[in-house]
Amino acid sequence: MEKSTVVLVDATQYGADPAVVRVIERRFPLVVVTKQDDLGAVYEAQEPGNRVITCFEFDFPDIGSLSMLSEAKREFTSVPMLMFTEQHSEALAVWALRTRVWDYFVKPVIEETVVESLNRLNRLLTESSNRDRRTTIHQKQPLPDDARFQKHRGEDRVVETAASYIDHHLADKLMQADIADLCGTNSYQLSRAFKRVYGITFQEYIVRRRIEKAIALLHNNSASVIDVCWAVGFHDASHFTKMFQRHTGMTPSQYRSKWLTARSEVTIPFQLSASGPVRI
Repeated sequence: MEKSTVVLVDATQYGADPAVVRVIERRFPLVVVTKQDDLGAVYEAQEPGNRVITCFEFDFPDIGSLSMLSEAKREFTSVPMLMFTEQHSEALAVWALRTRVWDYFVKPVIEETVVESLNRLNRLLTESSNRDRRTTIHQKQPLPDDARFQKHRGEDRVVETAASYIDHHLADKLMQADIADLCGTNSYQLSRAFKRVYGITFQEYIVRRRIEKAIALLHNNSASVIDVCWAVGFHDASHFTKMFQRHTGMTPSQYRSKWLTARSEVTIPFQLSASGPVRI
């Protein structure tokens, strides 16, 4: 089956994620452009009859960059669009759904999931091109990963519910007794369940998730260290720095400096080919 050309719009602060680029270019002709490029001109430059899929990649999407996707969707209604983002929230996923984004991915991406989505879309485009090349392809947007609960029982379900609540309330004061009550259990059972599933206590899990979230937020250079500290539920900067250094071996400022230096060494050129978050 003939492959559609994938146009990857780099709307990130630091450059397209090499992992996302590799996943796509191994299987589809790929054109990487910036948010300053004219999408209409890019589409017109394709060979007559070529089908096009557009992917918008974000790290920390703001109103301006999201408006760009929304406007492109309204202007080029026959071109299906996918969205990749590092910063994720339920509100952002709902926005993508309402904008009629074909698929929504949170980085780091799962290669098989991205490939499956692109292949399915490529098949639909091939079928529609035989009838009407201007057919608009839409798909009901799936729920974000944190809402796709598997059907577990007992302790696994308790941990799943508690972990989801924690992830959505990292900036808040999290009391073990309150969360246990929310999950229909007691503090002792909740702690035992976390120890069995994750190998760490309930309180250790909260600290690790806060540090992981802080690591992701530190990639946004417009957020100060103190902003990140409060955003992940630490209300004392010195305690935040101490815990961050204990888990990563660096202070928040040292981590950001090291990450920015490493990121600046990666360049993704304009190309046309034939074809985690950090875990502690």
